[in-house]
Amino acid sequence: MKLTKKDAIQIAKEYDLGKVKSIKIIEGGAVNYNFDLKTEKGNFILRIIGSNMNEVKKTRLNSEFKLLTYLHKKKFSYGIPVPIKNKNGIYLTKIAKYHVWVYKKIDGELIKNYDKKTLKSVVKALATYHKYVKNLKIKNKRNLGSLKVLYKKYLIMKEVKSKNPKDVLMLENIDLFIDSFSKLKHIDFNINEVPIHYDFHKENLLFKDKKVIGIIDFERTFYAPRILDLAHLIKCTYESGDKFIERINFILNEYDKVNVLTQKERSLILPMLLRDNLVMFEKFYNAKGVMKTGNDGTISCLKWTIDVHKKVLGF
Repeated sequence: MKLTKKDAIQIAKEYDLGKVKSIKIIEGGAVNYNFDLKTEKGNFILRIIGSNMNEVKKTRLNSEFKLLTYLHKKKFSYGIPVPIKNKNGIYLTKIAKYHVWVYKKIDGELIKNYDKKTLKSVVKALATYHKYVKNLKIKNKRNLGSLKVLYKKYLIMKEVKSKNPKDVLMLENIDLFIDSFSKLKHIDFNINEVPIHYDFHKENLLFKDKKVIGIIDFERTFYAPRILDLAHLIKCTYESGDKFIERINFILNEYDKVNVLTQKERSLILPMLLRDNLVMFEKFYNAKGVMKTGNDGTISCLKWTIDVHKKVLGF
């Protein structure tokens, strides 16, 4: 998408950011768009909401803003995107057909790969984040109960007539996922709930000397068991050829150094990975152009989820 200099000037005026020096898009992101804005008062990030505003989206945004302001007030030990209020005293502003919010840019760098030192720092950051938010409740709650609705979606997917490579890949592997539903139907996952990040990986973390110094992109936050964050992190740090169980144990042990897991939580990690894979496989397949990565990106995500699912089922 394009954001004109005129738009940038209007946004800067709304948030009292001073005279605009430059504006450029930041590549990446599956749904929303980010712009780097430099003004006479500093460097800011403009976050453009890339989907239609509705009650669900409003609830998510309000939960995100509540979480970020809470962390800021608690003097959270990592940099975060603290939302700035506009001249009307609210965070969200409508510019043309877009909704935008603004935060001061956080120092730090992205990394390309995980090594042991980096992964230790990532796990420590997640464990620390969970400690800070353990007493915070937000409205955007997801109960990890019945999978009946998701199961029905899988039955519909199974009847798809193959028309493209995405269909072929899905149909070749769908039975692997359908068979996993029976393994999960009697498990209660709803323990030790917190506002989870649910996208905690290197693309949403900022580093200095291989240590995490900033956490961004809280848009997927919702109230759920903290082990869902851990399961998602395990999946996001997995690379083909990894010693899978060794990687899981390393992550859990590093987490324990900061924020102790119960034996019940540890026992639920593999089932939670299966559950998360069931959710994500359907989501990636039915994305239908919602993801900016397009069809090739969707296929890559499906292959990644299949690979991790097979690893989990192997233990």
